[in-house]
Parts: sequence; structure tokens; C-alpha cells
Amino acid sequence: MAPQTDDLEHTRMTLGGHLEELRKRITRSLVALILALVLAWTFKEEVIQRVMWPWQTAVQRINADLVERSEASLAADPQKSREEFFLSADPADKRLRNPVEERLSSFGVGDSFFVSLNVSLYVAAFLAGPYVLFELWQFIAAGLYKHEKRLVRLYFPLSVFLFLTGAAFCFFLIVPSGLYFLSTTLPVELVKPQLGLEKYFDFLSMMCLSIGATFQLPILMVFFSSIGLIEAKSYGKWRKHFIVIALFVAAVITPSPDAYTQLLTTAPMIVLYEIGILLARWRGKPRQKPAESAT
Repeated sequence: MAPQTDDLEHTRMTLGGHLEELRKRITRSLVALILALVLAWTFKEEVIQRVMWPWQTAVQRINADLVERSEASLAADPQKSREEFFLSADPADKRLRNPVEERLSSFGVGDSFFVSLNVSLYVAAFLAGPYVLFELWQFIAAGLYKHEKRLVRLYFPLSVFLFLTGAAFCFFLIVPSGLYFLSTTLPVELVKPQLGLEKYFDFLSMMCLSIGATFQLPILMVFFSSIGLIEAKSYGKWRKHFIVIALFVAAVITPSPDAYTQLLTTAPMIVLYEIGILLARWRGKPRQKPAESAT
């Protein structure tokens, strides 16, 4: 009988060797993060301008509603002066006299600095992330068996892709709709929306991270089926229960209870659940025994 080979034999090293290897990986990762942070800080104004896009989109919708209501008020009462609502008496001029500002407000002395720093850190993590993950993988992979490496190569890229997809979905669709609803709960003529820079960034980052995390659902479903904790066929039985749970989760993580935003949040989770069922049935299907295969 041939002796069994150890897949990890070529990676054996002393504790000191492991610590030295870890030190090198961490140092290289920190250098990459610092360089990315310097680059992000250099272009912080352009980055902040992109980050403000959801608020600007919501404000444009709010001002469009103001224009529509002002025109309706003038049509209902011709005695009113147009300049009460608009900057000029020209009917073609739609510039509001008191519009909602697209600029965010800074209520604290260090708000601009700390928000710029936080945004730069996020951008630096995004830019240097692939290299940092590569260094981390090079260190961890040395201690993994071949089948474990295959699992990481299969699931990790998909997990990153789903997280980025969820964050982008939240940034471009959910956040603008949520900001619009929250800012118009009371009439704008009564309460004029004015959003602080720090509060806006906290809201935006919390929402994107939460939705990005919920997009990991298919990966978790496949993982639980692969380790035998949950049978793949059980997911289909729990479909109705999951819809109720998805509605509850959407109500918790989204700030606005309007039907449109709730639908935007719940629908992707249901679709991801169905994808998870298909993947779990494919990956979690029990393998046939040799005797059954021969038969």
C-alpha cells in the first residue's frame, strides 16, 4: 500500500516563521492601504460629490413637486403673484424662490474633516481591498487542504460580488427613495428639509452595509446545506415564512415605510432566496454511494 502524502508538507514552518510571514503580509497590506488612502484624500472633493448623488436626486424630486404645487396654486387663484413662488413673473421660468438646497449642511466644527476622512477610508479599502485579500489568501491558503481551497475560490468571489451588488442597489435605488419619503413626510412648505453632512454619511453607510449583508443570503443557504445543517428541500417548504421574514427585515433596515421602498428592499431578498434554493439543491445534493452508482 502506497504511503499517503500530506498536502501541507511543503508549507510546514516554525512558529517564528509563521509570525515573520504574517508580519510581511501585514506590512505590505498596510502600505497598499496608506497609498490608496493618500490617493482617495487627494480626490476627496470629487468623491464626496459622487457620494452626495442620492441626496441630490431626492432634492430634485422634492423641488419638482414644489414647482408642480406652486403652478397648481397659481392656477387655482389667478390673483396670486407668480413671484411669490418663483424668481420671476415669466411663466417659462421654473426657478423656485425658496427651493430645497442640494448642498448638505455642516453643524459641527469637524464634520467636514471627519466625513472626508471616513469616505477616504472607504474608498481606500475598496481600492486596496483586492491586494489586501490576495496577501491574506496567500497566508491562509498555505494551511488549507486542496478541497478547502476549492471552496474558498468558489464562494469568496461570489460573496464579494453579491455584497457589492447589494450596496450598489441600495445606493442607486433604495437610498434616494428613502430620503425623498423621509423628507416629505410633512409638507415642505411647513418644514424645509435640511440634512447634516455627518448624519447623511452615517445613514448612507449604514444602509449600504445592511443591504450588502442581506445579499449574502444565497451563500449562507448553500453553506448550511453543504454542512448538512439544513436540507435543501426544507427551503422550499419555508418559502411563505421567509416572505414574512423578508417584509419584517425590510421594515427594520429601511428608514421609510412607504410601499415603494419596502418593495425595492423585499423583492431582491425573495429573488435571492429562490436563487439560494436552486444553488442549495445543486451543491447540497447528497452524493450517491459507489454501490448505488454501480446499480
